[in-house]
Amino acid sequence: MAFNPGILEGAITTATTHNRINNYTIANKTIVYSDTVLSVKDLGQDLKVSIISDVSEYSLERCLQIIFESNPNVVFNIIQYSRNDKKVYFYTNQEITTKEYEESKLKKYKPFTSISEMLEETKSILLAEKNNSSDCVSLFDVAQLLKKLNHDYNIVKEGYESQFKSIIKNAFGDSSSIVIHEFDYKKKILSIGFKRWDLYDYDYDEINFAKQNNDLYIVKSESSYDTEVFTELSSGLSKLYDELISFADYKNKANDKYNTKSVNSNFSVDISHDGVRIFAQLQGNSYSKDFSLFSSSDTNKYLIKCNSSIVNETLKDKESEIFKRIFVKIDDCPVWSQAKLYEIRQNQLAEERRLEEARQLENKKIEEEIKKKKTKKQKRLELKRKIFPFLKK
Repeated sequence: MAFNPGILEGAITTATTHNRINNYTIANKTIVYSDTVLSVKDLGQDLKVSIISDVSEYSLERCLQIIFESNPNVVFNIIQYSRNDKKVYFYTNQEITTKEYEESKLKKYKPFTSISEMLEETKSILLAEKNNSSDCVSLFDVAQLLKKLNHDYNIVKEGYESQFKSIIKNAFGDSSSIVIHEFDYKKKILSIGFKRWDLYDYDYDEINFAKQNNDLYIVKSESSYDTEVFTELSSGLSKLYDELISFADYKNKANDKYNTKSVNSNFSVDISHDGVRIFAQLQGNSYSKDFSLFSSSDTNKYLIKCNSSIVNETLKDKESEIFKRIFVKIDDCPVWSQAKLYEIRQNQLAEERRLEEARQLENKKIEEEIKKKKTKKQKRLELKRKIFPFLKK
């Protein structure tokens, strides 16, 4: 299998640039790609072998850089990489240390230091007066709209996939299977996966479709059954394409809104097709990346990211109420959502007015009933006094 000398040369160059005082030596600047451990005896040298596991080819260069930098005065005679096992073998003149590399794989955290500010901000939001502006909408309502669209999108896919599986099994037998992949809105490609034999060791072959002049056609395919599949499903695929393309504005990442300012809190807001996220940017503090509260379009659960058990426990079960209390301007939401959010907000305020009028009417009825009872009581008392004038007032 051909090697990529650029990986090793790049690692050597970078490591040398970062730490020129290290006096290591690379005897062979070619990586040996082999899944079999080399025989040290056959190499004819007294070499030490060190192994690092779980190194993907993508992270190989970074691994080499760290090992070179952290092992001065070492001669690296041979470097071997196993693609299958994802292991790196170092054949050197002395033992090497891998501690720095192992520690580099660990994600390190700092304690959250703005607990009181966060709790005070949360308290302020929960106790704030109700927002009655027709130009604003709560993050809860924005999140609910995203959840509905995501649900509708998945329902379309699942419905057609169920139909297609039935058609495919009738045409190719029970051993066949089909899946509908995520629609590529950037390229406007509908992609499905098809496999003739539904066995665990057979992957789905991808078939891509597009439309031109309202006519669906195959763009490219990995399957030898593509034309047969297309013949069986062409009508349904064309309808599916039209239904999924209608979600383009919602799914288009270019329409997402980031770092939007809320109108009644110190939180900033990200709104995307994935969901709604609030994060902290309190003046005088720099922990904007240390706290976030996320409402995903895929689930009704909230995800809190904060390295503080106090904050996490305080916010637990209050997430929905917080989202209901934080408002953003509708004009700051994704353009595609503004008309719908405005409609939602108008209906919401109309319902609140109706409920308020109903409460006022009910209170008025109660007051009138109390007044009537007082009047009746007064009349009975006056009657008693007329009949029994000797009664004390």
